[in-house]
Amino acid sequence: MHMAEAILEARQHISFPSLPQGMERDGFVALIDAVAPLLGVRSAALATFRTMIGATRPSAFKSGEEEPCCYLAQSEIAKKRKVSPSRIRADEVQLVAAGLIEKRTMGNGARSGFVGCGVYFSVAIKRCQEFLALREGIEEGRQQHAKLRGLRSIHKKHLKSCLAELIAEHGLAAEVQDIADAFEAWPSADKLHRMSLEELEAHVAEADALCTAALDLLQAMSETHGGPHENERSYIQDTTQDFNEVPCNASVDQQSAGKPAPSNVEDAAPSGAPSCREEKAGAGDAEHKSKILTNIPIQTFIPLASEEMRFYLDARRLGRGGWSSLHLHDFTVAALCRLPELGINRSAWDDAVRKMGVEGATWCVFILDAKAGDPDTPIVSPGGYLRAMTRRHEEGTLNIVGGLIGLSMRQNAE
Repeated sequence: MHMAEAILEARQHISFPSLPQGMERDGFVALIDAVAPLLGVRSAALATFRTMIGATRPSAFKSGEEEPCCYLAQSEIAKKRKVSPSRIRADEVQLVAAGLIEKRTMGNGARSGFVGCGVYFSVAIKRCQEFLALREGIEEGRQQHAKLRGLRSIHKKHLKSCLAELIAEHGLAAEVQDIADAFEAWPSADKLHRMSLEELEAHVAEADALCTAALDLLQAMSETHGGPHENERSYIQDTTQDFNEVPCNASVDQQSAGKPAPSNVEDAAPSGAPSCREEKAGAGDAEHKSKILTNIPIQTFIPLASEEMRFYLDARRLGRGGWSSLHLHDFTVAALCRLPELGINRSAWDDAVRKMGVEGATWCVFILDAKAGDPDTPIVSPGGYLRAMTRRHEEGTLNIVGGLIGLSMRQNAE
């Protein structure tokens, strides 16, 4: 028996590593593409890896009866890649170091399927679970990065609006100038994408602190010069209130047509309430202000919030005083913290903000979060519930104040 035949016969009785069930060769290549930067594999070497693995049989990655191998010579791979053989040699060195290929060649470097010499991929297949975990970590980091950029966007909107009011009302006092200077030093949105996760976390924490400081300064200056906002009476707990005093976003067309409001108190459009069109006239003029909090004291909302929401709100008021020190900004940040815990996709929040503004999206999350744990009528899909609220806003049938009144009535009943 020839030596080559002996090698082939011996290899026929070996069980080789195979991909996890459900994964195909192309899926494996996509997995390597995703984790390559963490393995120190550059784009050129990755292109060579794809060319070599493309020369294998897809079935070899799944059966365990044969070992995936590329028998192409370096010169042949170079022709396919349209590069020099020296480029392929350098790429193979990089791929070996990353643990993605194993080279088994003859003494002269030749490769042959007849004697089982070539570039093998079993070393990478064995690490498949490791690579899957790496990709999951990359995806989590990507989602966290997007979440932080979204938070920075909220901080920027509220701070920019707050600064405009501070300057208009109080001029460039020393405290206001300090905040304005710090705001000017913020990196642009484009630069955020190039920040590491650690750098972005630090910047967003600083941005949050600056925004909070500006809001607290505005409140302090307003109280010094003109007294606090109206917050002496709870509009929510008294369900016999005059709804003309509370803004809503119920259907303008339905009200103007004289049609009766729906019977459900959480969804109803209170008769005689101001039209949404009137409310929208000034929308966006002051992103940091809340039309609802102007009429309803903050302390009223705290008992209505879920335990988890109260945890975030409580953390944000530490060192700043009582519940009255909170702003719409704090409720928005708390709502954003609850999104992943509720299983709400970021796109659902972005859609809500785009169509009903930051404040509307904030109170929608506040309401659905409070209702999510209701044992009698649990919300099975919070993300779907938020999208439904957004659609109802577009239709003009969403009544946020009515939803808050419903929470208050439920609490009183308990």
